[in-house]
Amino acid sequence: MRIGIDARGITDGFKGGVGEYTQHIIQSLSGYKDLNLEFLATGVKPKSEVTGIQNTWLKYPNRLLNFSLKTLNRPYLDKAFSQKPDKVWMPNWNITSLSSDSELILTVHDLAIRVLPEVFSRKMRLWHKYIGIDKLLDRANTIISVSESTKRDLIDIYGVKVEKIKVIYSGIDPLFRQEFHQSDINLVKRKYNLPDRYILYLGTIEPRKNIQLLIQAFERIATKDKEVKLVIAGVNGWLYKQIHQSIDNSHFRDRILRIGFVDIMDKPIVYKLARVFVYPSLYEGFGFPPLEAMASGTPTVVANNSVFPEIVLNSAYKTSPYDKLELSDIIYNLLTDSSLYNYYSKLGLKRSLAFDWTQTAREMREVFINKY
Repeated sequence: MRIGIDARGITDGFKGGVGEYTQHIIQSLSGYKDLNLEFLATGVKPKSEVTGIQNTWLKYPNRLLNFSLKTLNRPYLDKAFSQKPDKVWMPNWNITSLSSDSELILTVHDLAIRVLPEVFSRKMRLWHKYIGIDKLLDRANTIISVSESTKRDLIDIYGVKVEKIKVIYSGIDPLFRQEFHQSDINLVKRKYNLPDRYILYLGTIEPRKNIQLLIQAFERIATKDKEVKLVIAGVNGWLYKQIHQSIDNSHFRDRILRIGFVDIMDKPIVYKLARVFVYPSLYEGFGFPPLEAMASGTPTVVANNSVFPEIVLNSAYKTSPYDKLELSDIIYNLLTDSSLYNYYSKLGLKRSLAFDWTQTAREMREVFINKY
């Protein structure tokens, strides 16, 4: 079975959430001899030594290609592969054009752009409108939803037929369950100048992540706990300036550390050293960071919305994404109550084991060969 993978959205190797998602699935699929996989990409070519599969690289500028696909419905991307694939898989939505006889499998990660359009920049809203998501969903023969929550959104917002959707959970890298030598821990601690006791947020810096509520909750905690600090890790997304302004204007700004991008190999230790991980996002389609923190043994707090009740069950604290008093009380209890800390640490570790890339790839293969 020849599977063509539309990897045009992976603009910098396999960095970023969609890139990592695609890479993990491909690596886990590599042992199946009945699948012949090939990437179609533009921009920076995915590294063959990482993927271990064939790459076809379109040398057209992205803007020119997208304009042609949108206005002329050409070229047919399924014909750009070295051989016409039996099926085309898009790991994320994008502008596309395929022959009428090509079968399209599309992964949908979330519908945040429709659920919370106000937290996106005007440029991002226009881009999603330009893609024509409704037409793409209609064109897809099978839609992979990363959660039941996203499946409900697909049905409620776009009216997608339930029989067209297959829910396949993503996995968690085993790296987050590893034990580390003290020398490695000390190295990461120095690299990011991490304090001895800290509350952690790790993710994109953007309004949807609700970081300002966490800042407000921390300010309340900081009046009672004179040593704990707040570490905010991650790169800027869109509409991030107001978040940084909230930090700069805080009376406790000297105890709020912004460490920026964290290398994937360092993430497990950054999670592990945190006393509490907090992810009060207003909406997620899946939510990797909370599960990664749980896999690292760190008690985790999430918002009680969208996908979180589904993926964490009772293994993490769930709170209102609008109540700073409730959030601060929960965090403070985890900081001060060792039995509560240990309880959620053990529950989180156990729950994280349910998310495995090998299982994800096995279910993806069933979709590819039509055995689900």
